[in-house]
Amino acid sequence: MSRRDLTDLPGAGDQRDPVEEFFARERADVRDLQAGFEHWEGIVREARRPSRRSWLPYAAVAAVAAVVAAGTWAGLAHRPGDGTTPATASSQGSVQTVSRTVTTAPTTSPWTSSQPSSATTPAPAVSTATGPLPVAQSFGLVSLTNAGGKVLYALGSATCPGGTPCTQVVTSRDDGRTWVALSTFTTLTTAGAGSTPTGAHQLVGIRFSGPDVGYVFGSTTLRTLDGGRSWQPVDVDRRVVLSLETDGDRVWMATARACTPGTPPGAGCSDLQARTGRAGDTATTAVQADGTPTSALAAWIAMDGHDAYLNTSLSDPASPQAARPGPLVRLSGPSGAVAPVAGCDSGMWASGSAAAHGTLVGLCPTKGKPQDEWSVVVSTDRGMTWTTTPAPGLGRPTAPGTWLTGTDAQHLVAVTGGAPSSVDGPPSPTALLASSDGGRTWTDTGPGRGGAPVWAGAAGGSLVYAVEGGLAYWQSTDAGQHFTQVPMRR
Repeated sequence: MSRRDLTDLPGAGDQRDPVEEFFARERADVRDLQAGFEHWEGIVREARRPSRRSWLPYAAVAAVAAVVAAGTWAGLAHRPGDGTTPATASSQGSVQTVSRTVTTAPTTSPWTSSQPSSATTPAPAVSTATGPLPVAQSFGLVSLTNAGGKVLYALGSATCPGGTPCTQVVTSRDDGRTWVALSTFTTLTTAGAGSTPTGAHQLVGIRFSGPDVGYVFGSTTLRTLDGGRSWQPVDVDRRVVLSLETDGDRVWMATARACTPGTPPGAGCSDLQARTGRAGDTATTAVQADGTPTSALAAWIAMDGHDAYLNTSLSDPASPQAARPGPLVRLSGPSGAVAPVAGCDSGMWASGSAAAHGTLVGLCPTKGKPQDEWSVVVSTDRGMTWTTTPAPGLGRPTAPGTWLTGTDAQHLVAVTGGAPSSVDGPPSPTALLASSDGGRTWTDTGPGRGGAPVWAGAAGGSLVYAVEGGLAYWQSTDAGQHFTQVPMRR
C-alpha cells in the first residue's frame, strides 16, 4: 500500500479510524534492511544515545514501537541483493540508514593465468551505506585523494563484524571537517599506507577524477560513477595495479603481472606495463613506451597536467636491500625514457609540481657518491632540460628510498624512507622534511606525535597532505612548512 490518507480509499467516507490511520502510515514507512557492517555500527551508535522522543499520548504506543522494532530487526536477516540502487528508509522525525551487499566475492585467485578478464570477474562483496554513518573506530588510513569542490575520499583498513579484516571507503564533503563512511569491501584487505599489493584481494590506493568518478586499486581494481555508492570491475588484463593517477580526463596505471614479497632478487613485480583509459570507462589499454623496465621492486605514476610519467624502483647491485631509481619514462605524447641527467648517478624519481604545470621535481643519487647523497632534479620545460642540486640534508639514499613532492620548483616536501617497495622487513624510519629553496636546505616539519608519515602529496596551490595511518591525516596550507593533524570523524 502506498502512503496516503485513508480518506482517499474507496468507501472510506466518514468511517475513518484514527488508530487504523496511524498503523497504516507506520506500516507504509517500514523498509527491509539488509545486514551490513555500516548498518550494525549505526544501530550500536543510536542505541547508546539518550532518547529524544516524548511519550505519545496514546495507549497504543507500545504496540507501535513493537511494529517498528520488528520491521527493523527482521531486516537484519540475510536477503540476496537485487543489484538495484540501495534504498533509503525514512520516517517523520528520524532517518534510518540502510546497507546492502550488492555483489559477490570472487572465487578464483587473481594470480592464476586461467582467471577470466577482470571485466567479467565478479566484484568483491561491498556493503554500501545510503545514509551518514561514522568512520569505523578501527579505520586505518591508507590512501587519500582530493576530488575537487571540497570533496575528499579516503581508503583504509577496518575490522568487520566477527573480527575479520576488510577495507572501507570514507568521504568528506566539507574539505575534511567531517567524515562519514561510504562503502565497505568485506572481502578485501590492505597491507597499509605506501604498500605494494603482494597478495590476493588487496587494495593499496584510491583516486578520483572528480566528485563522482573514482577508483580503488591493487590486486583488485574497481570503478565508481556515483561517488562510491556502487562499484564495478575494471578490465586491466588480469594485472596487479601498483599505482593509478588521473588528470580528470584519463587514468594512467602502473601494472604488473604479479608482485612477490621477500628479499632481492626474488622480491619484486614482474612484467611491468603501463595502461591507460578514459576516466570512468571499464576498459584500459597497454601503453608501449621504450625504456620501461621488465621488473622492479615497485612502480608508480606521476602526473604533470596531462602528461603522465612512470617511476620505477630497482634493486641496487651495490646494496641489494636498498633501492635505486630506474629510468623516468614518459607515457603520454612522445613517449619513452627521459634522457640521463647530468649530475645523477643513475635514473631518477620525479613528480609534477601541483601549482606549476610544466615543472617536474625529483631525486637521484648524486653522481660520484651514489651511496652517500641525494640530488634534487628540476625541469621547468616538461622534462626537456634539467638542473641538479646536491641535497645532503635528505640523508643517505638507503632502503627503500625517499619520496618527494612539490608545490613548485622551490617548495618541496620529502618523506625519507617513504618510497614504495615489495621488499620484506621492518618499516624504514621516516621523517617529514620541507624545503623552500629548491632542496638546498631542509627542515623537519613533522608534528612530532611519536610517528611519521609514509606518503605526502601536493594537492594544488600551497596544499599538501601527509598520510601515516590511523584515524587522522596531516595537512599543510603553506607548502609543507607547517602541518596540522586532521581527525577523520563526524
